[in-house]
Amino acid sequence: MNTEILNEHLETLAGHVFDNDKLVTYKWLSKELQVHVNIAKQILWNFYQKYHSSNNIECTYLLIGHLKEKGMHVEVVRDSDVSKAKEKFSKIISEHVYSVHKPIMDLQLLATANSGDIKYSAIKFDAKMRSDEEMQLLRWGTAAKQVTIENVLDFKSVDSTNLCMTEKNTTKKISPQTENLVKKGSLDYFFGKLIVPSKSVEVMSSEKKDNNARKELIEEKVIRENKNLLERKWNRSKETDEIAKKRKRTITQNDSSDSEIQNGVEMKESFPQTESETLVKPKSLVSENKKEKEKTRRKEKKAETKKHDVAESFDHSLNTLGDIDPYEPRINTDSKPQQIQKARKAFVRPRYYSTELGIREKLFVGIITSREHLHSRDVALNKTIAHIVDKIRYFISIPEGTKPNVSFPGIVGFTDTRSILKPFHALKYIVDNYLESYDYYFLTKDVNYINARSLVEFVNKIAVSQNIHMGVQSEIDTYCSLESGILLSNSVIREMKNNLDWCVKNAYSDSDDVNFGRCILHSTSMPCSNHIEGRNLTFVQLKSTFNFEKDLAQLIEQNEFQNSVSIYPIYDHKLIYKFNMYFAAINSIKVHKQISDIRKIISATAHLGPANQRNISWPIGNQPGNRPLGRFDVLRWSYFNMSHIFFETDFINIQELKGDTKADIDNVINTAANNIISKHDNKLSFVRLLNGYLKFDASRGMDYILDLVFNEVATSKEIRKRIEICKPLGKVEIIPVPYVTENTRINIIITIDLSKKQDAVNFIEHYSQNCMEKKCKTYLMMVLLYNSDSPSKGKGDVYLDVKTYISMLNEKYKKDQSKITWLSIRLPVNVTSVDLDPMLKIAVTDLCAKKFSSESLVLLVETGTKLKVDYLNRVRMNTITRYQIFSPIPFIEYHPDIIYADEAATHDEVDVNSNYGKYDEQNYNNIAFYVKDYNAMRQTLEANIPLVRSDKDIATLLKLSKHSPVTSLFEMYVSFSDMHVFRAIEPTLKIKYKDVNCDDASNDNIYKNCLKLRNNHLGKRSQLARLILDYQSYQT
Repeated sequence: MNTEILNEHLETLAGHVFDNDKLVTYKWLSKELQVHVNIAKQILWNFYQKYHSSNNIECTYLLIGHLKEKGMHVEVVRDSDVSKAKEKFSKIISEHVYSVHKPIMDLQLLATANSGDIKYSAIKFDAKMRSDEEMQLLRWGTAAKQVTIENVLDFKSVDSTNLCMTEKNTTKKISPQTENLVKKGSLDYFFGKLIVPSKSVEVMSSEKKDNNARKELIEEKVIRENKNLLERKWNRSKETDEIAKKRKRTITQNDSSDSEIQNGVEMKESFPQTESETLVKPKSLVSENKKEKEKTRRKEKKAETKKHDVAESFDHSLNTLGDIDPYEPRINTDSKPQQIQKARKAFVRPRYYSTELGIREKLFVGIITSREHLHSRDVALNKTIAHIVDKIRYFISIPEGTKPNVSFPGIVGFTDTRSILKPFHALKYIVDNYLESYDYYFLTKDVNYINARSLVEFVNKIAVSQNIHMGVQSEIDTYCSLESGILLSNSVIREMKNNLDWCVKNAYSDSDDVNFGRCILHSTSMPCSNHIEGRNLTFVQLKSTFNFEKDLAQLIEQNEFQNSVSIYPIYDHKLIYKFNMYFAAINSIKVHKQISDIRKIISATAHLGPANQRNISWPIGNQPGNRPLGRFDVLRWSYFNMSHIFFETDFINIQELKGDTKADIDNVINTAANNIISKHDNKLSFVRLLNGYLKFDASRGMDYILDLVFNEVATSKEIRKRIEICKPLGKVEIIPVPYVTENTRINIIITIDLSKKQDAVNFIEHYSQNCMEKKCKTYLMMVLLYNSDSPSKGKGDVYLDVKTYISMLNEKYKKDQSKITWLSIRLPVNVTSVDLDPMLKIAVTDLCAKKFSSESLVLLVETGTKLKVDYLNRVRMNTITRYQIFSPIPFIEYHPDIIYADEAATHDEVDVNSNYGKYDEQNYNNIAFYVKDYNAMRQTLEANIPLVRSDKDIATLLKLSKHSPVTSLFEMYVSFSDMHVFRAIEPTLKIKYKDVNCDDASNDNIYKNCLKLRNNHLGKRSQLARLILDYQSYQT
């Protein structure tokens, strides 16, 4: 299958599985994609191989074979159970992928068959339809021969002297010998055979025998016609069958014990009636059958306007038998399809508009290189052009089983090591994967510098309908050189695709330029050219003795150099960086000039706009900034000096400048001072910062107002200047991140000390209701902290109630594979709480991390939390292995006695409202990460903060609490790991108010932070102010 088509099918399948949560079988996929089922199986297999390791995708297999215990067996089994399922087979006839899906706890498949969906089936059914008589013989064998089918013919009167009968009934006769054998309760009765009372056997006259003989001859003729009509009936459309009406059937019985089954309703499509025969009976028989004639006349009057469908006579007999025995199976041919319906071609809409509209990206760059130069030339090319062009690929020859010496995206290896065929392997790869995606393709060797901006600018200005074959002529004028690069259009690549076999067979030259150029010329009859539509594609060839420092000035004087697309040959990768630095500087100057010209035009034309909209933003062309709708939307200006910032938030009065904030302010002050000094021709010298104000606007950027003090160099006179500075926001970029799903199991860790036993029981209760009952993919570990003298075994265990409750829940939810475990840790002397010392939290995390595999996702939570499914899903999506950790900001409840003072009772659920709590930015207790990332971070930090491997190591780590700059696990990630840190408010993470005891703090800094934390959790300022006023009024 074409790789591009396969990728499209895999992308469509990914949407069904990941986005729509579908269980996709190969039959459904075959119908959905309009492909053969064998291709559908291949697509499922490729999808499973691509995603099962990183996205936890499961599949099922269909096994067909001979059992060891005899017989055949068909079974659908999980991927993990295939080996075990195969043990019951002596021979496997068929084994293939049946379905792919997200992991399902209890997999149950319901297979339905639709006889119309056979267009893409791998098995075609060409059997001929059997008549009802043949089916009856196959069902009952020789027993069916005991029941004979007779068609009593129509009799029409010839004259008044001959008595004639007209019968359109089908009768079933049972011989007297058989009647005696049939008894109620026997097997024959059970299978629905008609039981009639026995009568004396009458001797038939010779004329009556002749009549019976004629009936049998006509009956055989009718059966043959019925057989043909049944086959035609199979091909009737379903619409005709639905219109066809069914009539009731009446059962009558004559004196001679013959059952008559009369069709009392006219069918809309009846079979042709058989020719009636006129039989004349002798007078001697007239008197004997007088009563019989009268009954016949009455029947003729009732059936006068009715037609009889002879073809369904046997079905009528079955219905008669069914009336006697309701357990007799029936064949309902009316509901079966009579004609194979042509499956409608379903329109599969592409995922992107550009695919449906045929919009392609502009430029693909292919670098033909070797494994030896990947770490030098190709790394340089990747850093200088990969961010400018749409796609870049590096083609190398590499023996099977070996790996390249460098790892970066876009390397394509060919196991065929014949160098003369490498350009054609690259062309084949482009044709298979990117033929429908790009307008132009630039193929080159790795011995040049590519001015990507000039190349992109060139292809953007030429029509995509042109056939392009451009480059520098090689040793043969009609061929282009691959060393400088060849630009080909999409239409030329398509022509080469059709002649690729010819090109490979005729690649007999040692020069890649000749072989590749011959292929282009044979496919398109277009020689190499360097101009199109009045535009030239410029290349610069360097001398073998070129020296960048000495010869660059001379090279700049050439007119072709500034607009050149490629500079070749370059064998030293350092030259690539030097040329790129030069062209980047030239481009920067050009961009700044364009910005300046645009600003002048805006200023000159501002008066032409509406009178109320003539205010020009500053800087010109930037966003004007936020316009507040009310007093609550006014952005804050924060005052600062060289060392501190004041009133940065509502909760901070003064804060010392440090870290990135300090470096940013120093940079702004120095830039402003240098700008003023340069404008005054160095006649001023900077003295100090008098006042500073800063404001952040999310729609604009960072604004500064600086009052700077200068001295005149000549007179030492002090001069003050106010300067306004803006640092506008750059272009918003979408950062590509690894793909994650919501199927990852979360390992929750909660730490409990002796003061939180009841909180632990409450948390376990809510966890069982919200996670265990709902079968969420979670695992809970309770970390039980024992004091140095607390008993931990037997009935004296201080956590006996907690452990008993956990064991009860584990037994209750044993079948759901949901479990709670505990980890006991013995604390050093004089340590009783985990809340105050950050080093103790790191020690607990070290001990817990050893209990999980490196691929496990760990979530640290605190007591007073109620876990919600939405929150757990966000943890799964925002925590990315080897890329990002997640630390949500929780909503903390204020003191209940303060916020619910006017209400009769407290609330079980915390409302996200400023009157009931706040988002605590200083809370870092909730954090999610992968164990692999945590271990990697701890290894880099082990020299400064030792790794805790047992309970005895905790005391050593706690000695660092007074001097360690780390105040939380979150800060340790920020300071000592290069991973992304994602922190945002989480509305579903609500934490109940908790009393905090600060008396056990190990040092003054921890004690101050504890008091600050406790005070901030009491209530909002207006509530605390009202409480003070109420207290004062009460005192007076």
